[in-house]
Amino acid sequence: MKRLRFVFAVVFALLFTVNAQAKVEVKNVNIGGRNANVVTVDLNKEVKLRVSKLNNKQVGTMNFKTFINNYGAKAAINGNYFEAYKGGKFPYGTQMKNGQMINMEGKNANLIVFDDYKAKIVHGTFKYFGYLDGKKKNEWNNATNAMDFNVFSVWYVNVAPNDTSGVYIFNQFRNVPTNFNGGFVVTVKGDVVQKVTPGNGKAEIPKDGYLIYYGKDAADENYVKARFKPGRKVGLDLMLTKDTAEGTVETSTFKYGEEEISFSKVTDIMSAAPMLIENGKSVWEKSVKGMEAKMTQGAGARSLIGINKNNQLVLVTTSGTMAQCANIMASLGCTDAFNLDGGASSALFANGRYLRNAGRQLNTVLLIQ
Repeated sequence: MKRLRFVFAVVFALLFTVNAQAKVEVKNVNIGGRNANVVTVDLNKEVKLRVSKLNNKQVGTMNFKTFINNYGAKAAINGNYFEAYKGGKFPYGTQMKNGQMINMEGKNANLIVFDDYKAKIVHGTFKYFGYLDGKKKNEWNNATNAMDFNVFSVWYVNVAPNDTSGVYIFNQFRNVPTNFNGGFVVTVKGDVVQKVTPGNGKAEIPKDGYLIYYGKDAADENYVKARFKPGRKVGLDLMLTKDTAEGTVETSTFKYGEEEISFSKVTDIMSAAPMLIENGKSVWEKSVKGMEAKMTQGAGARSLIGINKNNQLVLVTTSGTMAQCANIMASLGCTDAFNLDGGASSALFANGRYLRNAGRQLNTVLLIQ
């Protein structure tokens, strides 16, 4: 009897292990005359979603197979657009890894990850709401009979400072020389302001901190020094500006099921464009505005990512126009989906098989571990 109980316990444990493991399904389908490789991943505690970069740096590329071999994955797909032709190899859009922003610019479709395995797709523009000494608004100081300035905004991270009216952060992910031409640089170490200096010459990013850079047309010296006095503690809250039926709104939280989650919990972000499906509706037509026709109307190789009604991650490689891609993701039950970098960048791996290998080295890969 004891032996039977032991055998039953072992069998039960084995069954539980199998059921608890990440389920990664692979299939090939034909939707609307387009063949597609489809990988569906159960998002549970047995998986980890990770944005992967070469040497954890912003700029540079690596073979898709090397990403898989070096870091291991149950499944993987290529990520952000990047400068692939002029030798720069820098990414476009927004990227975050392990809670650290690698790149931040512009309006994008974004896959955000929190709690290792939970994911959501949001559409909009990220920015940082900055504050000093824990104070999230400017306050009148009766003692000095003047305003205490405590807040600021940052629109770019590790992006070449070509927007002279922009405000930037440069951190240790930035691995290419960056030169400033006017404006002001705030040096921050250990989240504490060290100094404010004129923005001239090569950027010197501290190992244990970052730089906040005001372009030459962003603010004058009085504005910057009124806020960034040495010794003040810097805080940064991630915000998303998005379009809604009521107009453009700025928010520090997002909806996940019935919960309202702070963007401060997000650890990884991967982005691209256009958004194909949002809240169950096809939105590709308005999302392609401003994009090159060859990227939206041509029937080239595509990589797509979505989340379906069962809260599963859906990874797809196919070929087709954006209209055809939107139809594919809708047919697969996705409530939200967007297009990733395509062409020679398109790559997909699952269950030990390369369903499509990239024709060039890649800047960013999403790993399902």
